[in-house]
Amino acid sequence: MNWNNVNLEDGYERDQNILNPYNFDVLLLEISCNIRDENLNAEEITKHFNEILNSKIECAKEVFRDNLKNIVKQAKKERKQ
Repeated sequence: MNWNNVNLEDGYERDQNILNPYNFDVLLLEISCNIRDENLNAEEITKHFNEILNSKIECAKEVFRDNLKNIVKQAKKERKQ
């Protein structure tokens, strides 16, 4: 799949997430791997969460920008139907 040129007429590609899911299991794994014991507190966990969330949002914005022409074209096509 080409994330820079998503085919919105293809069911599989159209069904892909623009913003990747993020669950508690992944968050806890990341905390375990990336935050030292001496830094394990609410402030550090919040900082880590915000960094990850901002990174995911920026990736989603990039995918959106790269596919905006495709999105507009498909929306217009579906509006006519």
